[in-house]
Amino acid sequence: MVTSNQIKEAIKKHKLELPRYQKLFDYYIGKHKILSRKLPDKHKPNNKVVTLYPKKIINTMLGYFASMPLAYVSQSGNQNFLNDIKMINYLNNEEDTNAEIIKTFSIYGKCYELYFIDRNGNIRFNHYSPLEMYIERDSKNNILFGLRYWELKKDDNSKEIKVEVYDENGIYHFISSDGGNTYVSDNNENDLEHYFGEVPITIYLNNEEEQGDFEEIITQVDAINTLLSDAINSNESFVNAYLILAGYKATEKEDIEKMKQDGVLLLDDVGQAKFLTKDANAEFQNNLYETLDHLIHEQSDTPRLTSSKFSSNLSGQALKFHLFGLETKSSMKERKMEKALRKRIRMIVTMLNKQGKDYEPSDISFKFSRDIPADEAAITDQIAKLVNIVPLETLLSWHPKIQEPSLEIKKLKNGLDSTGLDADLRNRNQQILGSNNGAE
Repeated sequence: MVTSNQIKEAIKKHKLELPRYQKLFDYYIGKHKILSRKLPDKHKPNNKVVTLYPKKIINTMLGYFASMPLAYVSQSGNQNFLNDIKMINYLNNEEDTNAEIIKTFSIYGKCYELYFIDRNGNIRFNHYSPLEMYIERDSKNNILFGLRYWELKKDDNSKEIKVEVYDENGIYHFISSDGGNTYVSDNNENDLEHYFGEVPITIYLNNEEEQGDFEEIITQVDAINTLLSDAINSNESFVNAYLILAGYKATEKEDIEKMKQDGVLLLDDVGQAKFLTKDANAEFQNNLYETLDHLIHEQSDTPRLTSSKFSSNLSGQALKFHLFGLETKSSMKERKMEKALRKRIRMIVTMLNKQGKDYEPSDISFKFSRDIPADEAAITDQIAKLVNIVPLETLLSWHPKIQEPSLEIKKLKNGLDSTGLDADLRNRNQQILGSNNGAE
């Protein structure tokens, strides 16, 4: 069981990490450094333009990688196993949860998932950001325990810290009334054994470095914010520029007011009146903006979808070429996520087997799909050409609109005896199914 000192040290470590995670969250929601900028002269324009590149980077990746639901495949064709997983996924809003997990680890570099059994005996899982949960790991990255903590204000205005700890045996509750110096068991909460047999937490990593998708380009975002803000400041300064009247020292305040009203200035010589302005090189500013914009897209592997490269008549191969960087990043996320999902399935199987089932976690594999326009006619033609050569389930898995090939094959078999089918079509389908059964 976790001790008071371990909790104290874990919370201390977590608080040291919080500024970094808070900064990443702030940049995602639009709270950038430029908003706190103060100029020495309070009378000068101080516009603060925020460009939402971080959110655009995350949302572009989510649309490409996470908009299509994850498909589960049983290698042994165990439909009962898949049905049990479907019911658990339904209770946990799995599709939305997966999308939120991907968004979270793309922002912070990692995300946590906690497993527990609810009051009705159902297997549940919730996700938490590194702002909300801390995980203690050993030198080999094995999870020792995890915790969440929060402050409560009492009626007498004093504060107490509540802690929920998860280790390989159970879920424990602690409380501190001395500002976090000591933690004792919370008698108002019941400690529970969770029966998972290991720490019921999974870590979803964005990459081995645990960096967020836009973390490395924050300086470029700051630079482009400053560039645009200063450009607007210059424009505003031009509008409010000082008027120089050379040789008119005797001009009174009333004369200036009259000039403003009439909009006319009569002078003896040309060039005796002019505005005091700072020359701005618009071309240089535009080139600098384009350079920074290009760097942000390139270094974050985010395609510039408004570019002329993404014309409406692009072929599938040409589109894949332009999305190469995004696909590479998505493939890395897929490998990391699949590793974490295996533990989710392992946790689920552990509890299902305690209820009398006999499932193997390794029987389940995952199919990720990208939200990208596909040449379905070409794919269908390729599938048709490989019938009787490649197993039918494999062929059907290539089609972007078929999420569960085994279920489609089952539907096809059940429909063979339908009176609505032509005899030749029934024979052809029987031959395909028969030959592919042999190939498998």
